[in-house]
Amino acid sequence: MSAHHELVTCRMEELGLSFMAAGLESFLSSQVNRDAPLIEVVGELIDLELIPRKQRMAKTRLKVSGIPHSKTLEQFDLSWPKGGLTQKQFNELSTLTFIERKENIVLLGPSGLGKTHLMTALGQKACMNGFTAYYISCLDLLERLQKSRDHGRLKNKLKWFGKPHVLLIDEVGYENLSSEQAALFFQLINTRYEHGSIIITSNKPFGKWGEIMADDAVATATLDRLLHHAHVISLKGNSYRMKDRMKVGVVDF
Repeated sequence: MSAHHELVTCRMEELGLSFMAAGLESFLSSQVNRDAPLIEVVGELIDLELIPRKQRMAKTRLKVSGIPHSKTLEQFDLSWPKGGLTQKQFNELSTLTFIERKENIVLLGPSGLGKTHLMTALGQKACMNGFTAYYISCLDLLERLQKSRDHGRLKNKLKWFGKPHVLLIDEVGYENLSSEQAALFFQLINTRYEHGSIIITSNKPFGKWGEIMADDAVATATLDRLLHHAHVISLKGNSYRMKDRMKVGVVDF
């Protein structure tokens, strides 16, 4: 390595361009006898740093998102649900434009139809495409809000949950809420209203939310904000988890 080459590499490292510095020698070798516009060469040199840095940032966003399982949209079997989600709707959600528009997604239906898979896959894709996401079950969410309220930090905690581009709330309605929990849930939905996207999964239709939240008025106010800018997907069919077993005759419906 020449003294000039070593100097350039050292300066790159001082500027925090570690990927560019590590790849500089092989990059220069690849340019020998290549007749390319200078601007194109500079762009490719910048990509040495930009591409791996974006990948590292995406992995960091995914790590802190709390998403429990690595699920992708490509793994979702759209043919399994017997209604509620068309290919056109699936393709639209996959573009992630709902996040840019601060719209919500509500995934309804019985257990085992892939609601959590679809939610976490959208969250994972969001993380890999420059957005922040955070996953939490409904009961864990309410437990954190209750603890924060008890310690006089509810406002800060609501602000914290308002930061991700998309908040993933799983299993709403699997257990009925107390009036106190319902009020906290409403505050959370109200905090994010028109400020950030929410994806919710629930096994209960909206007509049952008054029972879930122990208060028809709170349920109505919550749904009013949640559904104002929302894609509502009501999945129908047999358990998604049983599909492979059904194919080989282990389970018969």
